[in-house]
Amino acid sequence: LVALAVLAVHPGSAAAYVIEALTSIPVDPAADKESVEKAILAAIDDVATHAVAFTPAVVSLREARLVGDRIYLIVLIADQAGQAEIEVLETGAPGTQVERY
Repeated sequence: LVALAVLAVHPGSAAAYVIEALTSIPVDPAADKESVEKAILAAIDDVATHAVAFTPAVVSLREARLVGDRIYLIVLIADQAGQAEIEVLETGAPGTQVERY
């Protein structure tokens, strides 16, 4: 399930792809920590492999939330150009202005 897709483009440059995807896994109360971690990593890998049509340069777990008997995972995926765009947003590079819509 893809929750949000964002396309960032600078004039005169190639598109930069950054998406945030939502997936979930069931929770087994009897599972040990290692099993849960393996299930989380498998779910993240599945999203990175099947949710996008580009080669990810960044795959980052942004949030994990336990709701009932499921763990919901919000995963950020970006290509190389998207990674550069994220760095600009995070650092507030000189001469940049961030506006929210």
